[in-house]
Amino acid sequence: MLMSEGGRVPIRFYLSVGVFSTAFGIMSPAVPLYASEVLQANEWTLGVLGAVMALPYIAGAAVFGRFSDRIGRKPLMVLGLVLYVAVTLSYISCSEFVIFGLLRCLEGLAFSMVWPSAEAYVGDRGGASSMGERVGCYSVSWSSGYTAGPFLMGAVLSLDGLQSAFLATILLVVAGLLLVLTVKMPPVELEGRVDKDGVVNGKGFLSTLYLMVVWGFAMLSFYFLFPPYAVGLGIPAPIVGYMVGCASGMRTLSFLVYERFLRRNSVVAGVIAMMTSMLLGWALPGMVGFFIMAALFGVSLGMLYAHALGRMLDQPSRGLGAGLFEASIGFGQFLGPIVMGYVGFTFGSGAIFLVLSLIAAVSIPVTRIINR
Repeated sequence: MLMSEGGRVPIRFYLSVGVFSTAFGIMSPAVPLYASEVLQANEWTLGVLGAVMALPYIAGAAVFGRFSDRIGRKPLMVLGLVLYVAVTLSYISCSEFVIFGLLRCLEGLAFSMVWPSAEAYVGDRGGASSMGERVGCYSVSWSSGYTAGPFLMGAVLSLDGLQSAFLATILLVVAGLLLVLTVKMPPVELEGRVDKDGVVNGKGFLSTLYLMVVWGFAMLSFYFLFPPYAVGLGIPAPIVGYMVGCASGMRTLSFLVYERFLRRNSVVAGVIAMMTSMLLGWALPGMVGFFIMAALFGVSLGMLYAHALGRMLDQPSRGLGAGLFEASIGFGQFLGPIVMGYVGFTFGSGAIFLVLSLIAAVSIPVTRIINR
């Protein structure tokens, strides 16, 4: 456990995050595969389904993050996980496109309750001196779950269908919820820490938000559009799950070594890694190329996320800071699938990777201009 002036971050909390993140990791490739198989969704309609989840997340993350400053982190985490169980149950019997889209919106609403509250709780439990360590432990927790989830989905699909993957998701979310209920989360004390605006716009604040828009744009474009594309090229669905798991695994590994080896120049290196990975996905559309792409892409996601979260949790109102952090990710998640879905539908799925590499390439000069 981590000791700090604000108390400790219990191992049970990190474990709970890892458990329900495993469930979310199952759903990342399972939902687009289900939409592709059951709803016969093409690249464009898949992009729409990917984007609508982000709509409530954009506004909800900031609102619920700030609300968690007032009522505490635990109530919103519990409510969000309960909602996620209900949504997953509904997916199992859904065969209508409009209903599926509404369920995606509710899924985004659940995320907007869970993630800002969880991140703010990590920021609550100590001073700035241990922030990097706490962010690292938290990042490893959720990323380990998102790593295990796709591999678990692949194993389930090798034995049964997608509905069994949804049932496994429900069991894991319930287990994570029970663990959250055992964690004591004291009320948040904001007096003397928050200015009238609730957040400090320090140097690098806007560029951090921009980076997370790009992060969300690229991340959800990959996780939502890549699985059906790879299956369409003849790669078995369980192998595709392992590819997605490879990306998540390398992201987790980068979190483990970030503080010691990757922190310096993490923005430039992370953006270059993202650009290179997408170029490989475009140039080498096959099993070997996709595994290499996924691994390098995971490293880029880890470096950029760790840098940005540490900066945002250093704000006086940590709930609002975490909410703005997640809202910027949500905005990118809204734009990414719908824009890249249209690109794939119009120019072919391979063009998605080329466009993502170009977006990454222009991000370095853009962040420098914003910081001036």
